[in-house]
Amino acid sequence: MTAGFCCSSFETPLRPRALFNSYHLPMKTNDERPKAVAYLFLLAIQISGAMLFVWQQLPEFRQIAVNPGEQLPHDTFSDVVTVGILFVMQISFWCRLLYIPIPFRRPNMILNHVFLFLGRLSFIFGSALFSIVVFRHLPELGRETDILLMTGRGAILVGCLFALFCTSLEVERLGQAFEGDKVGK
Repeated sequence: MTAGFCCSSFETPLRPRALFNSYHLPMKTNDERPKAVAYLFLLAIQISGAMLFVWQQLPEFRQIAVNPGEQLPHDTFSDVVTVGILFVMQISFWCRLLYIPIPFRRPNMILNHVFLFLGRLSFIFGSALFSIVVFRHLPELGRETDILLMTGRGAILVGCLFALFCTSLEVERLGQAFEGDKVGK
């Protein structure tokens, strides 16, 4: 290279290549946009499933809180809907985890904190439901309790708590994707 001549189209005497590359942001490929849409779709399914589960179970939660030890009547429709929500949430979670990386990886302190907060907040209903069932409802059950119904409902409860946990974990992972340098730790 002779003095005064540049070796590439990016380099000029006023803008050397090293300076240009430090501000150059990689362009998004055509493959990234469908993955981002798929990620957001699967996340929306998980969050919608969690909201539907809470909305559907709230009346039963209230009944257990007001009448501990009184077994809820068998409701096949409610159980089928709950299991359906559970399966849809789990399929969305595992498909996202196994096949689609989180597409958003840039430091943003506000989004980091908002999503970490929402991730923790999303499991409050699951924690409250577990606490009221295990520590208040189960000790009050009498001898007339239908053990088979209680076992089935217990399995559904554990599955739904796991699905809520997975959703809260997914929201926290999104928050961590916006994490910058570990300043202040």
